[in-house]
Amino acid sequence: MAPITAPHGMVATPHPLATEAGVEALRAGGTAVDAAVAANAMLAVVYGNACGLGGDAFALVWDPGDQRLHGYNGSGRSPAALTIDRVRDGGHEQMPQRGPLTITVPGAVDAWAALLERWGRRSLADALLPAARTADEGYALTRITSGSIRSSMSFFDERARGVFGGAGEPGSTFRQPLLAETLRTLASTGRDAYYGGPIGEEIARAVQAAGGELAADDLAAHQGDWVDPISTTHAGVEVTTMPPNSQGITALMALNVLDRLDWPMGAPGSAERIHAQAEAIKVAWSERDRCVADAERGLADPSVLLSPAHTTWLASRLERERAQAFTPTNPPGGGTVYLCAADADGMLVSLIESNYMGFGSGVMGGRTGIMLQNRGAYFSLDPAHPNALAPRSRTLHTLMPGMLLRDGRAEVTFGAMGGDGQPQTMVQLVTGLLDDGLDPQAVVDRPRWVLQADAPFTPLRRLVIESDGADAPALEALRALGHEVELVEPRTPLMGWAQMIRRRSDGSYEGGADPRADSLAAGH
Repeated sequence: MAPITAPHGMVATPHPLATEAGVEALRAGGTAVDAAVAANAMLAVVYGNACGLGGDAFALVWDPGDQRLHGYNGSGRSPAALTIDRVRDGGHEQMPQRGPLTITVPGAVDAWAALLERWGRRSLADALLPAARTADEGYALTRITSGSIRSSMSFFDERARGVFGGAGEPGSTFRQPLLAETLRTLASTGRDAYYGGPIGEEIARAVQAAGGELAADDLAAHQGDWVDPISTTHAGVEVTTMPPNSQGITALMALNVLDRLDWPMGAPGSAERIHAQAEAIKVAWSERDRCVADAERGLADPSVLLSPAHTTWLASRLERERAQAFTPTNPPGGGTVYLCAADADGMLVSLIESNYMGFGSGVMGGRTGIMLQNRGAYFSLDPAHPNALAPRSRTLHTLMPGMLLRDGRAEVTFGAMGGDGQPQTMVQLVTGLLDDGLDPQAVVDRPRWVLQADAPFTPLRRLVIESDGADAPALEALRALGHEVELVEPRTPLMGWAQMIRRRSDGSYEGGADPRADSLAAGH
C-alpha cells in the first residue's frame, strides 16, 4: 500500500477516531503536541483495552524552535505502603499479574498536562472534550475492542463488569458515561483534579477498598520527569529513544551489535537476516534484564551499555551457526497504544501510552470509570533483583517511543506497542527504513517476527514469524540453527501495532499505519 502523504501535518494512531481527533487539533491551529494529546485522550475512550487515564505515558518531542529533542518520562511510582513483605503477607510468592496490589500511580494525565504547558497552543480542555463527547454519545466497537472486552471480563472487578458487561459485538455502539464525566472534570479543573483532587481521592478509595495500597498522597506526590533522550547511530542516522527505566536502550544495544557482527545479513526474510537480528535482540534483552530498572538505582548507565567495548563484548557472546538460549528474568506481557504526530512547523511527537496488560489490573477507579494499570506486576519480590519492589519506586518500563534524526534534525517519528516485542519491532523498522530503503507504509506493512518468552526463567528460544515472512528453505535453515520456529497468520496483532511519520525534504509528510490494528494515518 502506498504511504499516506500530507503537505502540512499528519497524525498516525491505531484507531480512526483518534487520528481524526489529532488532525482536527492541527486544523484548529494546534501543534503536533496538541494533536498527540487529543489523539491519546480519544484512544483512552475507544481503545481502553490497551491504554487510558489509568496508565503511563512516555514522549519524545522534536522542537523546531530550539532544534532539540526532548523526552518526558510519565511513568508512575509504586505506593509508599507497598513493600515486598506486604505482598508476601497477602499470600503471594511472586508479584500477582492482576488485582489491586499491581496498581502504581498513573502518570499519563500528568504527562499530557506537562507537554501541553510547554508546547501546546490549545488547552487541556480542547484536547479532552472531544473524547468526553465520544464516551457520552458512544462509538462503534471494532473486532479488536469487542474481543478484548469479552476476554477480560473474568478478571474485572464488580464496577468494571457493570460498565463493560453491556458491550456488544463488533459494530455495536458502546458508551462510557462515568469516563465522560471524569474527562469533563479534568477539562474544567485541570491536572490537579487527578493529582491531589477528587478524581485521585476516588481512585485511592476504590483501590484501598479492593485491598490495594495506593493512597491519595501517592497520587498527589506524583511528578513526571524531563529527561535527555539516548541514541546510537545506524547507517549514518541517529536512532533515539528514552533512557532507563524505559527498555528503549535494548533496541539501541541490538542495533550496535548488528553493526559489529561480521556475519552475512542476507535479504529480508532470509535465515541469515532473521538469525542475526534475533540473536542481537536476545543478547540485548539479557542486558536489559540484568540492569535496566528505576534510574534512581543507578544500575544502567547508557554511556557504558552503548560503548564500543561493551558492544564488542555482547557480540562475542553470539555464534553465527547456533542460536543462543538466554533466559529472561522479567515477566512477559504488554498492551499499549503508540501514536505519532507532526505539524507544519516541523514539530514531531512520538508518544506511547499504556495500562500495561490490556485493561491493566482489572480494577476500576470507582465512579471515575478509569481502568487502572497493573504496571506493578513487573516488580520482583526477590530483594536482589534489579526490579525488586520498593516503596515509591519505578519498575523497568516496556514503553519506548522512537525518533530518527538525520544531520541533527528529526526526520522520522515511529514506534510500536507490544511489550517485550517493542525493541524487536524497532530494530526491524529501522533496518527496513535505513538498510532496505522502504517507505513508512511499506516498512510497517512488511511481515515481522518476534521472540517470545512464555514465562520468567524459561529459555528464550521461540521465534514466532508471520507466515508470509519467510519461505520454506529459510524456515528449515532457522530450525537447523536451533530456533524453535512457529508460524502465525499474516498481520497478526501479536506483532504489535506500529505507526510512523517521515518528514520529507520539502517539509511535507508521509506516513504508515499498521494494518494489524484499526490504524489510520491522515493529515491536512
